[in-house]
Amino acid sequence: MIVTAICGFFIAWNWGPLWASPVAVLCLLLFALFRDPDRSIPPLPLGVVAPVDGRITEIACDVGGALPGKWTRISIKTSYFGAYTVRSPIEGAVLDVREEAEHPRLTPVPSGLWVRSEEQDDVVLLFPGDGRRLAPKAFVRYGERVGQGHRFAYLRLAPRAEVYLPSTAEIRVREGDRVRAGSDILAKLAPR
Repeated sequence: MIVTAICGFFIAWNWGPLWASPVAVLCLLLFALFRDPDRSIPPLPLGVVAPVDGRITEIACDVGGALPGKWTRISIKTSYFGAYTVRSPIEGAVLDVREEAEHPRLTPVPSGLWVRSEEQDDVVLLFPGDGRRLAPKAFVRYGERVGQGHRFAYLRLAPRAEVYLPSTAEIRVREGDRVRAGSDILAKLAPR
């Protein structure tokens, strides 16, 4: 963004502001994509926060997921004007979904982010798309721990996100609700 702004000032200084206007628009678009606003993470034990900004489009119970078992799926249409940062839905260790999904029952092998809490609760975040968009880029490596609501990956224009929760989770949102990444609660995991 800084390089783009410097180029814009250089063009405006040498050739005039009209020639620099496309660079100014590009700088504004880059700012919109890479901004990462502070979010107030709610202090709810066992809470699952929204990983992306968007709108809840579907809540489905007892569905199959990337991992064996029955899950509750919350689908979120990502906001085009929201922050493009993915936040961790729960606190825990990041695991490799592909490693577990290589089991013969699970084909095709999904691409996603899997977090396991200290209580052994699993939350899986998948980004299904039409194949033309890039999958999110994670900032953390497998085995690392992330905090609830902390920055976790870069969205890279994924059209929607799916959060897979244990079927025992208490859902706290409804279809049509708007959610903000890291600050709105999607569900509460059942205590063990």
